[in-house]
Amino acid sequence: MKPPVIFIDDEKAIRDSLGQTLELEDYQVQLFPSARQALSVFDNQFPGVIITDINMPGMDGMTFLQQALAIDAELPVIMLTGHGDISTAVDAMRIGAYDFLEKPFSTEHLLDVVKRACDKRELVLENRELKRELASQSSPGPRILGNSLAIKQLRRSLYQLQEDESTVLLEGEEGTGKRLVAQFIHDHSPRQHLPLISLKCQDLSEQQFEELCFGDASHAGKWSEAQGSTLYLENIDRLAAVSQQRLLYQLTQQAQLTQPAAPANHNKTRLIVSSCRSLDTLTSQGQFSDGLFRHLKQCALSLPPLRERQEDIELLFQNFIRTAASRYNIEAPLLNAEQKSKLLAYDWPGNVRELRTVSERLVLLGNHFDQQQTFDLDTPLPSLSERVHQFEFTLISDALRRHNGRLKEVQAELALARKTLYDKMKKHGLDKQDFKE
Repeated sequence: MKPPVIFIDDEKAIRDSLGQTLELEDYQVQLFPSARQALSVFDNQFPGVIITDINMPGMDGMTFLQQALAIDAELPVIMLTGHGDISTAVDAMRIGAYDFLEKPFSTEHLLDVVKRACDKRELVLENRELKRELASQSSPGPRILGNSLAIKQLRRSLYQLQEDESTVLLEGEEGTGKRLVAQFIHDHSPRQHLPLISLKCQDLSEQQFEELCFGDASHAGKWSEAQGSTLYLENIDRLAAVSQQRLLYQLTQQAQLTQPAAPANHNKTRLIVSSCRSLDTLTSQGQFSDGLFRHLKQCALSLPPLRERQEDIELLFQNFIRTAASRYNIEAPLLNAEQKSKLLAYDWPGNVRELRTVSERLVLLGNHFDQQQTFDLDTPLPSLSERVHQFEFTLISDALRRHNGRLKEVQAELALARKTLYDKMKKHGLDKQDFKE
């Protein structure tokens, strides 16, 4: 389906004829007999083209053009004009109209102008998205990494939520990054100056949820704590039925209290919830509150599993490796061809969370000292003592390599006595001669 086209003309015969022509070319057409009616159906994210006649009763085309460009100065508006209105059409171009068509015009000319206008609109919106993405990804806080179509669409939806106060439902398998996305939404909202408040709903009894979320006579709950900020309820699908109804009641009460005020009421509690299971399916099976689901589904985002965004795996893995290496203050290991192949062949049932765990294991194992070593993704994670042992080996080896086996410099960097360093090198089978260039 091609982009939408809004067509405005007070003459029904012209509306129907040109509307049919555009629909036959697979455009999504909306027809309006008056310009004033059309003003309410688009905003600055409108992805298509507007065609309007100049001479119309009520609001004429020129007035409509000025008001449309006030909504978005880069909206492609095509003006239809009669022979005697050429000077007006030229004025429209000067104001900011994309083009004008002098009646009568051929179908081919109309379709050519509309296609070029749609192409320009697509480019404008892509450039805006890239600018927003660059600003968001370079700012402090969590980043939504990935080049897959699903992640690009997710980021686009998140940017549109930046000034929104709606309750948000995040659905996705375990480990797909729902908490990261919740933090991203909060950090890019007007509430970012306050911390995100969170509560895990799984395994909570009705009484526990009531006390933790809404408080009791002795203390305020998370809901009150999150006033003016954002409350993130994790695994809402695990809430007991009574707790679901209590939450719906709270949301309804808040909506009634804030309705008369401005829509962007930043003093209320903004809610983000997540679920590892489809609430639509659970609701149809009678396992989730229909009323609560109807409230939540108004703004629902789906997070794709890692196996459906394979092109993002290596990018994410390298990012996790660099982050872990920086945290442990050691050099980031390099992946060999066999490791890269295994990364892409594995289906990642634990999703991004599992990918991060495996990347940290690679850093802790110091695998960059043996490029021929394979990395078995199915092997259980090492125990705490094994990790500590391997981490010590990695730190000392890394320091020896960077200082070319000069022990005094290694001692100074690691703040170790000479005998302690010798003992640890002996324990790990390290010889300073192996690190001299």
